[in-house]
Amino acid sequence: MDDNEKNTTGPTRRLLLQGMGAVGASALLPGAAFAQQKSIDGLMVNGILGGPLRAMIEGPTGVKVNDGPFVSSTDNVAKLMAPGGGTRYDLFIGVSEFSRNPVLGAGPGKERGLAFDPAKVPNLKDLSAIARDDLGTRDGKNYIVPVYWGYDMALYNKDHVPENDPLTQSWGLMFSEKYAGRIAWYDVPHQMIMVAGLHMGLKEPEKASASDLAEITKFLISKKKNVRAIWTTFAQAVNLMASGEVVVSYGWIPMRVALQKRGFNITNNWPSDGLLIWSHGAYIPKDSPKGNEAQAVVNAMLAGEYGAALTRETGYLSGSVAAEKLLSAEEKKAAGYDVRERGIKTYSLKWPSDLSRWVEAWGKVKSA
Repeated sequence: MDDNEKNTTGPTRRLLLQGMGAVGASALLPGAAFAQQKSIDGLMVNGILGGPLRAMIEGPTGVKVNDGPFVSSTDNVAKLMAPGGGTRYDLFIGVSEFSRNPVLGAGPGKERGLAFDPAKVPNLKDLSAIARDDLGTRDGKNYIVPVYWGYDMALYNKDHVPENDPLTQSWGLMFSEKYAGRIAWYDVPHQMIMVAGLHMGLKEPEKASASDLAEITKFLISKKKNVRAIWTTFAQAVNLMASGEVVVSYGWIPMRVALQKRGFNITNNWPSDGLLIWSHGAYIPKDSPKGNEAQAVVNAMLAGEYGAALTRETGYLSGSVAAEKLLSAEEKKAAGYDVRERGIKTYSLKWPSDLSRWVEAWGKVKSA
């Protein structure tokens, strides 16, 4: 039984089964066709369709979302730009900052994305201020629409790291001698060099000069002795914290939520040297034959009910103010919707001016 059959009900299902049992007869009927559920192929963080979330998208839209294994936002962009990428997938969702230039192209008329139709995505009117900051817009048209946003942080175990420890208020927690041997880093040059640069006082670390990058590399190498592990996957990071092998780790919002749901005394810091914030924006290849279906899915993701459930299930913050209205004050504070109101310094996860140099620098850190 395939997915189309499983999701077909009522008279349509009976017609489909009758047709399957009478192929010879149907072949005699010119133009005979069987109704099937609409579907799109997309790449996005798979967790945003986990638990009850998938039904909240596929039910209202009647569109099945075939979400392939998400690798990274940069992988999404690579697939969009690869030959045939514009027709292989119908919807991508990834870091807006990374996606903007490839999706918008070199100039007007060079866009690789489909312009969203406000009539087909009426929930655009409810975008929050943080989400609006990351719209991918040209000539008054939106090509990238932030669906949700969040931040990267240092996770720590309150059973071993007191909340009133001043280190918890900066990225210095990731490099501390105090917790040497119980710290985990993330095996990605972009984020690790960004947070090290922020901690060292660089105002725009993504623009680090060769000498700046050399100093960051030297700093990371000097602190590597304090690191117990460098994780590459979600599961590794969660297991390191759950086992107690580490008490501090570079982390993502869903990691904190997953550990807290399992009863671990885990929280995140609010680094005064710059909380890394980002949004995940949706974009549709302009050559996709299913632009209408993809827009319907994006509209459903911006609905208040889905956005509130997204926060409760994953910890991600919805790009819709309609979602915020459905969350309690406690839920919003725990998630971090009020980061700007709290006066926390935030910094967008920007793309380095020369990523290849960063990759090379991170290689030196790992091999040291």
